[in-house]
Formats: sequence, structure tokens, C-alpha cells
Amino acid sequence: MTATLTSCNTDTLNTYVPSASKPWNINRVRHAVRRLGYGIDHIQENNALSISPDVFIEGLITDALAYNNTPAPNWGYWRQSDYTDYNNERVIQIQQWWTQTMNDNLNLGLKARMTMFWHNHFVTRVEDYNAPSWLFQYYNLLQTHCLGNFKSLTKAIGKNESMLVFLNGVLNYQGNPNENYARELFELFTLGENNNYTQQDIVEAARALTGYNSYTELGAPINFLPAGFDNQSKTIFGVSSNFNHDTLIDHLFAVRANEISDFIIKKLYRYFVSPELPAQSIIDTLALTFRSNNWELLPVLRQLFKSEHFFAQDAIGVVIKSPIDCFLTFIKEANFTITDQQLSIVHYVSAALSQELFNPVDVAGWQGDQEWINSTSLTGRWQGLEYIMWQVWNDDPEHYRNLALDIATSNTDPAIIARDIVDRFVPQSLHTNTDYTLATQVFKGDVPENYFTSGQWNLQWGSAPWQTLLLIQHIFRMPEFQLK
Repeated sequence: MTATLTSCNTDTLNTYVPSASKPWNINRVRHAVRRLGYGIDHIQENNALSISPDVFIEGLITDALAYNNTPAPNWGYWRQSDYTDYNNERVIQIQQWWTQTMNDNLNLGLKARMTMFWHNHFVTRVEDYNAPSWLFQYYNLLQTHCLGNFKSLTKAIGKNESMLVFLNGVLNYQGNPNENYARELFELFTLGENNNYTQQDIVEAARALTGYNSYTELGAPINFLPAGFDNQSKTIFGVSSNFNHDTLIDHLFAVRANEISDFIIKKLYRYFVSPELPAQSIIDTLALTFRSNNWELLPVLRQLFKSEHFFAQDAIGVVIKSPIDCFLTFIKEANFTITDQQLSIVHYVSAALSQELFNPVDVAGWQGDQEWINSTSLTGRWQGLEYIMWQVWNDDPEHYRNLALDIATSNTDPAIIARDIVDRFVPQSLHTNTDYTLATQVFKGDVPENYFTSGQWNLQWGSAPWQTLLLIQHIFRMPEFQLK
């Protein structure tokens, strides 16, 4: 078992108020939008500095709440009998939804972030249930509840067709219970492994979850079948009652509230703040907020994201980007325009790096952090980033000049330009001036030095787009670029 590391972040959950020692600056703006979304453009960043941090965070939350769920595709409720060529058409539809989800991540901010969080928590795998309509309905359910009530989401996900098939709930009959979903409900979804439940609790919970067995074909609704339900008393956590699906969840949240809140808060913290947990007092405070607000997520997210703890220097640049994070944040922060076809290829590269949407590695999901990086995956990231970079170059080389003009505070000094562009894409300043000097040399490229020293060169030169491209390629090979 890997030892749990403790974060160096000792700041409190008090609302962050800028000060001389902790100013509200562009670095903290970028930290917030990389964690709550996938970045914003340079103009939006500068606009954020004119408002207070708590107002800025509230705006990101308000925007997320205002976004509608992604509309259903025409096949969103199809059954297998609706297809003329099921095997080929379903593959195309799943690929379409990969691309749609990548677009959602680019455009829906915190709503997309939270949808992906729950996607990696209440895990299902489309390759196991093979019904595009069930995939859409699963995604729609996550979008509906992503910023809402965790208890309501837990009730809903257990009746979702993709989950019922993936964890064998559809095979869970009275007299022949299947324990798969009951085990994961406790171990992965609410309590955590071996956290105050027994094997007998799992067996009895499985009996309570029986009855969702009635469907006619792939893609069709799975309905409750009274004849499949175990209509007898079950004893769960020491209490005997004729529990069913919903009353089991009610009972679970009533008698294991402390365990549930601690488990979910730690998972949210690792996802949004740091893979290393803080002092238990931070977790306890957030967990109390969670319980006191009847499992509503927004009070917890507001308390965390507006806190001095979230904006602490020790919280910045400590999370390793996932492949999708890496690619989409690059697209957003470089203000690139990318087609759906190109975005589908970006997802293909991400899948090759072990992050294929709707197909996490197993029921425990992607573990993330250091597991994202090794010698093979790092070069794969570079290849994916280069693909994006060259697609934009082939479409419009001038985009790179415009990017430099937008970001840089000088039009003529290559050292200032290089530093400004580097700082746009990395979470913290580089460690040494030597690192910036190297970036400046890369940016200068083949332009003779005397053109810089004489003041003849500026960003309007014909070589400036190419110079900017070379610098960006240098930046995304930096270790710091892999962090957020």
C-alpha cells in the first residue's frame, strides 16, 4: 500500500482576500480556470483581475449552472432494432459522442469538469454495454446532477441502464443476488474500501437492489420487475427492514454520513486541489459543510474554491494534467480554433495514452497524477501537442504572430516576449533565469543577433510566427507544462 502524503498547504478555508503577500494576480487567475475548467483566453484573464477573487469564482459557478445539458443526438434513445447496421452505426455514434464530449469540455467550464469528475467516480465502460443510447443517457444523467445533490445522484446512477449492465444489476434477482454493484456502491462510490461495512452488509444490500431486470433489447429502458425483487427483510448496518433501492440509499446516508462525507471530500480535494491531502481539519470542515447542506455540492465547492487554501502558493502547479487536460488546456490557452475532425484525432491520441472517454481502465477509474506520466506517455503527449500545433500552422500561420502580440508586453524585446509566452502556459514561473534565457534563444531562432541588438526586429517581422511556434514547441516539452 502506498503511503498517504500530506500537503504542505497550511492555509485555511477562510475566504481569500488579496494581500501584499498573496496578491490577486494573473498566476492565480490561471490557477483557478485550469482547475475549474480548461483555461480562458488572455483578454478574459486580464478582465478577471478587475474583480475580486470571490466574485470571479462565483461567476464561474454561475456560468456552469446556466449551461444547458448537451442536446440529445438523434440516436439518443434508439434501441438495437432501430438500426439498419448496428455494429457499424454504433461505432460511429460512440465516436461522435467522444467528439461532442471533448467540445463540451472546451466550452462548458466547471459543468464539464464536474461531469468528468463523476464520470471517473461512477464508472461505467461503453465497451462493456455497447449501446450508444445508454452512453448518452449516462452522460446526460451526470450533467444533470454534476453540481447538484450527491445523494440524488447516487440514487439515480444505480438505476441507470449503463450501470445496471456494467455492474450486473440487471442480473441481480431475488433468490440469486449478484453482489457486484452493492460492493462497488460501498467500496468505490460512497464509503471507501473496508470503511465500516462487512461482507454480510454487501450480501444484504445486494438483496435490496434486486428487481431492475426487465428490458427487451440493447438500448431499451431497463424497468423494475416486481417478481425479480427480494421482498423480504434485510439486515444492513445492524438495522433490519424490507429495504429496496431507494430506502437502502437513504439508510446508507443516514447511518454512514461521516464516512461518506469524508470519502467524497477527499476525492474532490485530490481532483481539484492536490493529490496530497491537507490536515484532517480541512477535510472535516468541508465534510461538515457537505452533511449540513444535505449533500448539496455547491456549498462545498463555494467554500473550497473561494478559500485562501485553494489559492495558496502551495496549491498552484501541483497536479499533473491528464492527457485530455493537457491537450484541451493547450487549445484553450493558445486560443486555437480546431475542427471536430481534428478534435476526434486529439481524443484518439488521448485514448492511446490511456484516457479514452467512457472507457476508464477499470471500475476504480483513472487513478491519475503520477500514473499519467512515464517515458512513453510523455513523448506521446508531445506528439499530440505537435499535431495540434501543426494543424493550426497549416490553417493560419499568422495565428502564432497574433498569439504573441496578445500575450507579450513588448513588441521588440525577445527576452520579455519569451518570458510572457512561457508564463502563459506554465503554472509557476520557471525555476531559474537560465531557463528563461534558453527559451529566449529558442525564440530568436535563426534571426541574426544584430537584428535584435540594433532594434530592427519586432513581432511584425515575417519570421515572428515561426519563432513563436518554435517557442511553443519548446514550452510543451518542459516538465512544468505537464502541471496545473
